[in-house]
Amino acid sequence: MAADTFLDTKHPAPERDRVGLGSLSFSLAAPPLAWSIQSIAGYSISSEACYPGDTPLIAPLFSGLWPLVLTINGAALLIGVLGFSIAYRNWCATRREIGGGAAQLIERGEGRTRFLAMCGLLVGAGFVVATLFTSVSLFIAPVCR
Repeated sequence: MAADTFLDTKHPAPERDRVGLGSLSFSLAAPPLAWSIQSIAGYSISSEACYPGDTPLIAPLFSGLWPLVLTINGAALLIGVLGFSIAYRNWCATRREIGGGAAQLIERGEGRTRFLAMCGLLVGAGFVVATLFTSVSLFIAPVCR
């Protein structure tokens, strides 16, 4: 009887084969990593171009600073949106994995794939907004002052 009960139990993530580990991992890791690279690379490139020694410069050391920083920000935004899009696709594929609403998604230990897809949506949206806020600072603050 115990063996029959064990065989009758449903797996906690029955739709895990619909979404690959790579897409779940990308949607969770890529947006924060892109934002981090955007922040660190943008700051380091700008600071070195505008403050290479003891005194700050009026103009950057090289003329391609603005396009380079805009390219880094655009790439970070693109990666963040791509991560969010993949998370949304994962969510659509697994949202009916286990019955119940948002409260049961968090409270129960079932539907792990759906839970990770939802986490990817939240991470992606949050870091896309963070990337946009970081990009806005380029237009507010002068390049070398």
